[in-house]
Amino acid sequence: MSNKLNDLKQTYQQPPVPKELDEMIARVERRTRPSRTKQSVLITAAAITLFIGGLNSNTSFADAMAKVPVLGQLTEIVTIDWRETKTQQSADIKAPQVTLPDKALEQQLNEKYIAEGQALYEKFKQETHGQEGVFAIDSRYDVKTDTDDLLSIGRIVTETRASAAESVQYDTIDKKRQLVLTLPSLFKDDGYITTISDYLKEEMRRQMKADEGKVYFVEGTPDVPKDEQFEHISVKQNFYITADHKLVLSFDEYSIAPGYMGIVEFKIPTSILKDDLVSSSYIR
Repeated sequence: MSNKLNDLKQTYQQPPVPKELDEMIARVERRTRPSRTKQSVLITAAAITLFIGGLNSNTSFADAMAKVPVLGQLTEIVTIDWRETKTQQSADIKAPQVTLPDKALEQQLNEKYIAEGQALYEKFKQETHGQEGVFAIDSRYDVKTDTDDLLSIGRIVTETRASAAESVQYDTIDKKRQLVLTLPSLFKDDGYITTISDYLKEEMRRQMKADEGKVYFVEGTPDVPKDEQFEHISVKQNFYITADHKLVLSFDEYSIAPGYMGIVEFKIPTSILKDDLVSSSYIR
């Protein structure tokens, strides 16, 4: 498999790209034999990473890459990678490409992920054009859940200047119904906002009491202005669902805590949600 991937990379680097790449991929597909060995799964699960320097963000290439077979996973995922390094400046931007039974949903998600990656790369070019000094963008993805029922995938972005700031966006997909879940869709009405927000405030205080190293921007925390205190979650609150059907909320760096706390996650007890849930299909 590694030799085939090296061939793929070399073929891409020799113009013309789209036609040559399509032909090479067709050969790989014909020669590929299913394998269930641990090594094969690890190679493919780690994603097929392409080192694309300079201005390369070829959408034909992106389309062709989606055809590469990935073995041994419940959901097939490959990676498109924009990479560039200058003096004190670098970009390493990875965009996932998923394969789903519903091709319309697959296209919708993959186009969104490519657009996110391209936007980050354009931002890097704009920020570094004619400029010196430290600046870096690192983007990667993390598959939190991949079961017969659910796929939860996050895209994590780290921007570094004098300091670093990290953010994440999650999508949770119902594989059987072929739809992207939203937080409001899990609940009967917006009462869940109060239920979860009240729990989070108490949990933040509990954690700070148990660990002096933890600080949250919540009422009662010294030196936190009122307009910076956490009040309630948003209907667009970032979340994912675990393999054991638990709800996890994610908060970007600096949003509810100092930067050294990084991205903060809270697993919400199902016991406090059960009266608000539409059903137990997703959260149990």
